[in-house]
Amino acid sequence: MKPGNLHPAQPQATAPKNKSRMDWPDIAKGISILGVVLLHVALAIPGGQDTLLSQLNSLLDPLRMPLFFMVSGFFAVKVLNQSFGELFQTRLWFYIVPYVIWTPINLYFHRLEGTIFTGREPGTLDWYATSFFLSTNMYWFLYYLTMFNLFLWATRKLPGWAIATLVASLWLLMPAFGEVELLRKTIIYLPIFLIGVYFRPLIIRFAEAATKPKTIVISVALYVAGLALGVISKTMQNAQNHGATILWLMKLRDDFAHVLGGELNGFEMDHLPGTIIRIISLPAGIMLCVWLARIGPVGALLKFLGRHTLPIYIGHALGLSLIFGFCIRWNFMEIDNNAESMWHHTPIWMGIAFACAMLGGYLIHMLSRVPVFGWSLVPPKLPFLSEKPAPQVEQQLNAPTTSQGVR
Repeated sequence: MKPGNLHPAQPQATAPKNKSRMDWPDIAKGISILGVVLLHVALAIPGGQDTLLSQLNSLLDPLRMPLFFMVSGFFAVKVLNQSFGELFQTRLWFYIVPYVIWTPINLYFHRLEGTIFTGREPGTLDWYATSFFLSTNMYWFLYYLTMFNLFLWATRKLPGWAIATLVASLWLLMPAFGEVELLRKTIIYLPIFLIGVYFRPLIIRFAEAATKPKTIVISVALYVAGLALGVISKTMQNAQNHGATILWLMKLRDDFAHVLGGELNGFEMDHLPGTIIRIISLPAGIMLCVWLARIGPVGALLKFLGRHTLPIYIGHALGLSLIFGFCIRWNFMEIDNNAESMWHHTPIWMGIAFACAMLGGYLIHMLSRVPVFGWSLVPPKLPFLSEKPAPQVEQQLNAPTTSQGVR
């Protein structure tokens, strides 16, 4: 399928030749949620980002959230043929309810932890409202899934070139609104979500060929090219002395931004190569997931995590705050990597924090099984649409996650 011939009504799911290879979407979600938890654990522990495990996890930066959004788009093809009522019933309702209920809870306890133990000012009503409505919080993935599905539905009858133009035109807003996280994340992840939707048949065929030498070489080459582009981008940002060509490009950038009523700094410009890096890294991510599906215990574990991403997504943040933060971190944690006792070493505390995060996910999973309380994660069908079959909530919701600090 060529992008130029793309039409929103065309994507159709094709039956995979080998069912086991279609385990890869669950494995993709499992890798992503595991990487997200490890990232937040590393941010919670002093020196955590310098550990070997964290450094290995950083290699997933181009894949962590892109895999989530691509798989979410992969399962959003039905939106193209739905009415708005069907869209709301089968998707938006199941994103909005957990976000509305759990985001204020997480914001409150996260802020309260800082207030009690570090003396940070309590959160104001304005801070809570801004964090909630602009989604600068731990559960931002649910917020963006809602927006992206609405965009997909609203543009479903447009030709491919028009959709691509709309997405690309968001860059015209960057000079004036580049500091808005909502715009930045949309610019990076909306194209990836749409790739999952409109290139689903191509993705399926690619996954079926993921064990062939040619596919492996292409995937690895694209991933390495993405890493190289990232290094070049960072080098250009941090260079002290710019040559004539770089200075000319910087002036061109500034003139362009001025015409659009703002300015673009190096961090904001980095979103362009960042988006390219994430897109060209997707083949390697798919290939990795297909290969992991062949490794029995590892594949089974990642599939299990991938099928329970919603409770892990919601619960790991609360586990880090309520279990680790309130009960352990500020009462017992002491980091001294030169100490003889291993209980003062960063890797040990990384393990403790990770266990607390996963315990939070398990407790939220158990809560989802409690009548009425479980509706906060998987709400009941809407009464006025109750005659329709129950949506596959696990498939719809368990594509998400993560949080502040996720790149």
